[in-house]
Amino acid sequence: MDFNLPENILHRKKEARTWVESILDPLSVDLEEKEIFPPMLYEELKKGPFFGVTIPKEYGGEGLPMTHWFPLLEEFSRGYAFVRMMAHCMNGLMWRAIYYFGQEHHKQELLPKMAKGEIMVANCLTEPEAGTGKDINTKAVKKNGKWIINGHKWLITVFPDLVSCFYITFANTENGVTCFGVRDDNPGIVLKPMARMMGTQGPRHFNIIFKNCEVDESDIIGEPGDGLRVAFDMLALSRVSIAACCTGVAQKLLDLCVPTATGRHTFGKPLSKRQAVQWSLAEMATAINAGRGLYQKAAWLYETGQPFDMEASMAKLFTEEMVVEVAEKALRMHGGVGYTKALPVERFFRDCRSFHFEEGTAEIQKLVISRELLK
Repeated sequence: MDFNLPENILHRKKEARTWVESILDPLSVDLEEKEIFPPMLYEELKKGPFFGVTIPKEYGGEGLPMTHWFPLLEEFSRGYAFVRMMAHCMNGLMWRAIYYFGQEHHKQELLPKMAKGEIMVANCLTEPEAGTGKDINTKAVKKNGKWIINGHKWLITVFPDLVSCFYITFANTENGVTCFGVRDDNPGIVLKPMARMMGTQGPRHFNIIFKNCEVDESDIIGEPGDGLRVAFDMLALSRVSIAACCTGVAQKLLDLCVPTATGRHTFGKPLSKRQAVQWSLAEMATAINAGRGLYQKAAWLYETGQPFDMEASMAKLFTEEMVVEVAEKALRMHGGVGYTKALPVERFFRDCRSFHFEEGTAEIQKLVISRELLK
C-alpha cells in the first residue's frame, strides 16, 4: 500500500483547493441564507473536472481510481456542504448501481450524461416510517405488464430547478425488495420540500412521493427481488467516500485553528504558547491522520479487489465521530466569535452533524463491523 500520490493528482488537489477558496467560499453565505444553488455555479462545476471523475472511460468519464479520487474529494469537502455532497454522490455512489446492475440501455443513456453533469441521480431508499432494509414500506405491484409504485421517500437530495434527475428507487415486491429506475418526467412522482435542516443548508432536501407511478420491466435495475444487493453495494464504497468528506472537513477546521492559535493573544501571550491549546491541536491532527489512514486502506482494498465492508464501516464510524470532536475543539479555540456567523467555524460545526446520518448511523456501522468479526 503506497501513500504517495502521483504528481498529476497533487496538482489537481492544489487546483481544487484554489477553486474552493477563490470561487466557492465567497458564495457560501448567499448559498445558505437564500437557499439557492445558482445555475452559474453549476456551470462552473460542469467545466470540471468535477463530474465523471470516477466513471469508466468507456462511458465518457476519467476512470480515476478511488485511491486518487478521495484525496480530491477531501479538497471539495473544505467548502460549501452541498458541493461536497454533490461530488460524493456523483463520483462515489450513484454511477456504480447503473454500471454494475443497470441494463445496457441504462448505461448507454445515463452514464455519459452523468459524466458531463447533464443529469443527476438520486438514491430513493430512506423512508419516514421505516428503515433502509427489508422493512421499507414502498410497494410495487405488476399490473397489465407495468410495475405500479406507491410509497414515500424522504431526505432525498435533488435539484429540480437546476438539472434533470433519475431516481434509483427501492420498493417491496412479491419477490422482495426490487430496484427501479424512474425518470423525473414520470407523472407518478410528487416532490415536496422538507423543513430546513440544521446544517448542510442551501437547496432543500425533498420528500419523494410515488402515486401510482408506472414503470416498465425494462426499468428494473438488477434482478427482481435483488434490490438490497444493489443498495448495499452502493453503500459500502459510499461509506468510504463519506469518511473522506469527514476528513476534509476536519482538516479545514484544523487549518482554521492554527492561525487563530498563533494570532490571538490572551493575558499577554498567544494561544499557541499555552499547553492546553497545543495539546488540543495535537489531538486534532492525530485524529485526522488516523481517519485518513482508515479511509485510504478501505479504498486500497476496494481497488485491489479485496473485501472491504468492515474497513469501510470502520472508516465511517471513526471519522463521523472524529470530525464532530474536531469541530467542538475548533469552536472552543475560536472563542465567542466562533459561535457567530462572522467565521466559517459556526457553519462547519453545524454541517458536520449530518455525517451521523449519511450512509448509516454509528450503530449500523458497529453492526457491520461486529458481523464481519463474528463470521
